[in-house]
Amino acid sequence: MSEQQPATPSPIRRADGPRSLLYPLRRLVERLVYLAYVALMKLVGALPPRPVETLFSALAPIAYLAWPAKRRIADSNAAVVLGVADQEGRPLPGSERLVRARALATYRTYGRYIAELLRLPSRSAAEIAAEVDLTETTLLDDLRARGQAAIFAGFHAGNNELGAASLGKQRYDVNVVGDDSAFPEMYALLRRLRAKWGIAMIDWRAIREVFTVMKRGGILVLLSDWGWKPDGIPCKLFGRWTTLPSGPAVLAARGNAPIVPFFVRRESPGRFRIVLGTPIDAGDGSPAAQVQATQRTADELERLIRTDPAQWNCFKPLWPSAAEQRRLETLAAEMLTQHKRGSDS
Repeated sequence: MSEQQPATPSPIRRADGPRSLLYPLRRLVERLVYLAYVALMKLVGALPPRPVETLFSALAPIAYLAWPAKRRIADSNAAVVLGVADQEGRPLPGSERLVRARALATYRTYGRYIAELLRLPSRSAAEIAAEVDLTETTLLDDLRARGQAAIFAGFHAGNNELGAASLGKQRYDVNVVGDDSAFPEMYALLRRLRAKWGIAMIDWRAIREVFTVMKRGGILVLLSDWGWKPDGIPCKLFGRWTTLPSGPAVLAARGNAPIVPFFVRRESPGRFRIVLGTPIDAGDGSPAAQVQATQRTADELERLIRTDPAQWNCFKPLWPSAAEQRRLETLAAEMLTQHKRGSDS
């Protein structure tokens, strides 16, 4: 990866770009969503937390019922995780009720997460940190003592915001790579909120800033479940071929930093635990090393997510068609035979 390439998955390119006729309409929608979000933050922050979380959890399945496209994705992802999907990712005959129950459970946990997220601005970093068990994060103390960076690789699961805020309270150097190409007002709001907790946000295009963080031994947080991309690194996840972004493996190899899979798991209402996977050595950065490191990352993230799959809030297609999976399997085998050519190729 050259320094001009993104360290996280490239955002989906929109047909309604800045020069199109749809751009003003899109921006209006984004501003309205932002204003509604700010109003909800103020309201939720003034109300008792548990009843609000229960209400959001109960209302969230309405989105599953009312949005057919997202419903199909949620059902497909649930079927794969449950092991009851056909070759194209569709629920097998007879498994529909089981799949729907899992998908609805995911929506309910997502509703609770939204309520938690809306309440965050009304809370202090100390209040947030008191809810998060950091027992497993002693690894970070060892890395900090050595001045070594770490690549935290995770999925949209549990409550990553609470986890980051709790680490910031402990004065760990936490930096989250984000995408500011859409909803700029919302991105700016999240940047301000995270800064209050001691968390820095880095635009995915600011590669120099990414390497600056690594040189000073900071923590770089990358989320990898943005939907499968044909140019990602092939790996098997929940028994099926897909891709994950190359960013964690490439950056870890260049910065001599371990990849640390993580899951900020909700243990009960108002109680969370940061669970870490086994740190992964990214090797020399060759295609073979990238495939190996990415596969180990996928294995660890799968193991963590399996402890409570309903907390995995991913509503993007993660597995391609059967034909594309066969191509990815072949590509992975080819990459495993390729070694680093030169010092930076």
